[in-house]
Amino acid sequence: MSAKEPGGPAAAADDSAGARRRGPRPKLLATTNRDIAKLAGVSVVTVSRYFNSPSSVSETLRERLRQTIEQTGYVPSQVARRLASSAGGVVGAVMQNVGSPTFARVVQGITEVLEQNALQLLLASSDYMQDAEARAIRTFLGWHPAALILTRGDHTPDIEALLRGTRIPVVEAWDMVEDRPFHQVGFRQADAGALVARHFIEQGVRRARFILPATSQDVRATRRGEGFALAMRQAGRHAEVVRAQAGDDFLAGEAAVAAWAAEDPASRPRALAFANDNMAVAAILRAPAYAVQVPRDCGVAGFGDAPVATILSPSLTTVRPEPYEIGRAAALAVLALLKRDAGEPAAALRQEVPCALVARASTAMGG
Repeated sequence: MSAKEPGGPAAAADDSAGARRRGPRPKLLATTNRDIAKLAGVSVVTVSRYFNSPSSVSETLRERLRQTIEQTGYVPSQVARRLASSAGGVVGAVMQNVGSPTFARVVQGITEVLEQNALQLLLASSDYMQDAEARAIRTFLGWHPAALILTRGDHTPDIEALLRGTRIPVVEAWDMVEDRPFHQVGFRQADAGALVARHFIEQGVRRARFILPATSQDVRATRRGEGFALAMRQAGRHAEVVRAQAGDDFLAGEAAVAAWAAEDPASRPRALAFANDNMAVAAILRAPAYAVQVPRDCGVAGFGDAPVATILSPSLTTVRPEPYEIGRAAALAVLALLKRDAGEPAAALRQEVPCALVARASTAMGG
C-alpha cells in the first residue's frame, strides 16, 4: 500500500491534520445537569427532581433553578432521562387527523392536563390509516413514553399484540368499543348515528340515506352509519348507507346532492345524513346549483358541529361531540393509571362522554 492510497500513512496523517484544524466536535448540549447543580448550589438529584417531579422541590429552590436554567439556556437531555428511567416524561398521542378542528380540540384538552402535571405531549397524525398509526406507535414506544393515547380502537394485528404486551397505560380515546382490553374514553359511534335517525323519524322522514366518506379506514363513521340504519329500520323506516366516491369531503358532499337531484322524485330519500360536517356543508352550499332547496326538498344533517354550522343558510343540524372533554378525560385517565401501585390490577377504565343532537334549520321539514 502506498503512502497516498486510502488508508495509507499519508492519508491517516491528512485526516489527523484535518481533525486538528476543525477542532473538537461541539456538544449538542454544552451545559449539563451537573453544571446547573453547581451554579445553583444544589445537588444533581435536586436538579433531576426539578424536571421530573417539580412538586417535590421547595418553591425557593424551584425559583433558584428556574433562574439558573434561564440564564444558561440549559435543555435537559431526553435521551439521558430515558436511560435513567423506565418511563419518560412524555405521553404519545396519535390523532386521526390533526388538521381537523374536532381533533384539534381533543389535543387541546390533552395538552392542558399534561402540562399541569409536568408531562409533555408527543403528537402524530395517521390520516385515518392503520399503517401510519402503526409507524407512529412503534416510534413512540422506542422512546419509552409514560403512556399512549390513541384515537382508534382497531389496530393492525402486530400493533394490537404489541399494545397488549406493553406495561405502559394505553387509553383509546373518542370511541367506545366492547371487549377491548384498553382504557377507553368517548362515546358509542352507533349511538351518535341513531340520534340523527330518531330526529329524522320525528320529522316524519320515511326514507333516508347515510353517506360515508370515501376511505373505508374511518371505521367510526361506518359504525355511525350502522347505528343510523338500525334505528331507522327498527322504526319501520327505510335507510340506505352509501360510500362517497370522491376522496375530498367537500367534493363528496356536492356529488351526493347532485346525485339526489338526478333521482326520481317519487323514490328518492327525503333526507341525507352525512358522516361529517364537511360533506354536509358542501351539500347545503351547492344545493341551489342543482335546484334543490334545503330543507323543503331534502333535509340535511352532519356530524361534528363545526363552527360554520350556525352561519350557513339554512343552519346545519348536526351531532355535537365533546372533543375537548374527551381529550381532558383521556389525559386524566393517564394520570390516574400512572399513580396506581405497581402491583395493582390494571382494570380497564370506561368513561363515556356522550354526544348531543343539535337541531337547526336544515332539517326543519315540518313533520
